[in-house]
Amino acid sequence: MSIKKVSLFVVVFFMSMFTIHNVSASQRFVDVPSSHGAYEEINYLVDLGVIKGYTENGKSYYKPNNYVTRGQAAKMVVESTGHEPLVVSNSSFSDIKIDLYPELSGYVESAVKLGFFTEYSAGKFAPNRPLTRNEMAKTLSKAFNLDVEKYANLTVPFTDISPKDPYYKYIAAIYYNGITKGNETGTKFNPNEPVKRSQFASFIARSAEEKYRLDLPVQGVTVPNEEDAIGTVKSTTDNLNVRSSATSSTSANIIGKVNTGAKLPVFEVEGSWLKVSYNGRYAYISSSYTQFLDQDGQPVGSVKKEVLANASEVIFYKTRDINGKELGSFSNGEKIKVYKTVGNWYLTIQNGIPGYVRISQTKEIEPVEEEPNEEQPPNVDDNQDNELTTNTIGMATVDSLHIRSEASSSSKSLGTINRGTYVEVHSISGNWAKISYNGIDGYTHKTYLRLINQSGSAVAGRIIVLDPGHGGKDPGTSKSGAIEKEIVLKVATKVKQKLEAAGAKVYMTRAGDTYPTLQDRVDFAQNNYAEVFVSIHVNSASSESASGTETYYSISGNENEKEDYRLASAINSQIVNNAGMVDRGVRREDYFVVRNLLLPSVLVELGFVTNASDREKLISSEYVDIFADSIYKGIVQYYKK
Repeated sequence: MSIKKVSLFVVVFFMSMFTIHNVSASQRFVDVPSSHGAYEEINYLVDLGVIKGYTENGKSYYKPNNYVTRGQAAKMVVESTGHEPLVVSNSSFSDIKIDLYPELSGYVESAVKLGFFTEYSAGKFAPNRPLTRNEMAKTLSKAFNLDVEKYANLTVPFTDISPKDPYYKYIAAIYYNGITKGNETGTKFNPNEPVKRSQFASFIARSAEEKYRLDLPVQGVTVPNEEDAIGTVKSTTDNLNVRSSATSSTSANIIGKVNTGAKLPVFEVEGSWLKVSYNGRYAYISSSYTQFLDQDGQPVGSVKKEVLANASEVIFYKTRDINGKELGSFSNGEKIKVYKTVGNWYLTIQNGIPGYVRISQTKEIEPVEEEPNEEQPPNVDDNQDNELTTNTIGMATVDSLHIRSEASSSSKSLGTINRGTYVEVHSISGNWAKISYNGIDGYTHKTYLRLINQSGSAVAGRIIVLDPGHGGKDPGTSKSGAIEKEIVLKVATKVKQKLEAAGAKVYMTRAGDTYPTLQDRVDFAQNNYAEVFVSIHVNSASSESASGTETYYSISGNENEKEDYRLASAINSQIVNNAGMVDRGVRREDYFVVRNLLLPSVLVELGFVTNASDREKLISSEYVDIFADSIYKGIVQYYKK
């Protein structure tokens, strides 16, 4: 039956003995002045004959602050929806005596048969028990035929009601139909509080008559409007938790899961969390297990070059459309990383979000591979034995690596060498190594050299960045008191100590319980001229049987992917062998920190905090040291010739 077509009939509340009395139209009840918040709704229902008041000492009272009982509410919704009480000879409920309350019994039987109510407990209706707000939501949704499934997956602003609550869809339905807005602040529903007579009058009036409805929630504010999305991501793992809030410290906020390849619109980046649209509502997923896609639904890939913004303000667009959504801008002279060229547009990333800038508003920076001379530089790699006399040597990790006349990508190329070629390293400044090869003295970018000490410690002088995952407001995964951010910080700190004792220069993206963003971690590595980057995490799964160690490098690939694999394999093997972990292998995933670094970069998942055996090791001081020693030995193994 349509809400607008509901016929409202006379309802007389079941109460202890009282007398009906007519009162003036100007102010029917002495306790409901015209300034009362429910004045219009109460009088509207009185005019329709739905409710009446009490007469005491010659005065009429409505008693707006009294609570509505389940029995009274049953009678109201049966009458107001045009139904009749049932005539029964035997009550279905032991707490309603038909000989004492025949009228009440008939209305309750009818309300239950119509599905507006259910029994309170086995064989009992509890007619004198106050109606709670969650019961009210269900009763009105059913009595006025609200399409509750339509609203079941939409977000409501109430922090005290979980999407898993059996009353959630009914509360969402009355919220989105303008029947209630919750408490005074609109942030709580108070589901277990009893409903007052004035409140129930308002709820009935709003259900029956549209003019009394509250302003409805706006599409795109409470309900996701995909036109407002700033991008799209796809899941890079199975069983990725979708949560109602941006925290992994509890499982109570898990509202679903998505598998590898699932695509979700993104509305905000909140630290390591992405605010997404999921089943018609806002939700959150960890950005560590996702990959942003470009406008064409393809992975962003790796950095191809850099250009400079060449206008006072270069607009950063969501799509290749100057009339499209603007995500930000670049200032004149600001460097812009280019991931792809599509027509007249460059695909780039700002604040972790992919988008597009117009090529016409940029100017080129000569990349490392470009040669200012017209002639191609000679390949000086003659594959002959070359005696290397310096203690530190470098092995080229890519083909066609230029030897420059100066420490600049725009300087003259003196020739090129291929992957596997060894050169003498005389000194290092920033990202440039001063080298000699076959009588040629010059410079190469150290990102494309594996620096090797011919004597002494393999890691002496090497610049290594360790990244303990999560931190601060982001605890990572947890189980039975074992918290990821705490475990990985302990391990990383010990790795640092071991590397520094061996002569390495070690930097950590966080040394305490702080929260650097994913971009902060990438920038930190680059700003410290890192030569190796190791991100340390612990794993979790919905199945407690999942266990073991796995190590990742980027799936997008870059010129140093063979070095990524070498480093990942060395670390993974050491942990598996030394800590007795199940070997889940070396894998490729586009986690943000490994995807956005050209230097050898890996992400280590030590073990599963959700597995009892792994968890016991992860929280053990003995095994924390074993994990740290294994990572240290893996890095040393990587640097050995």
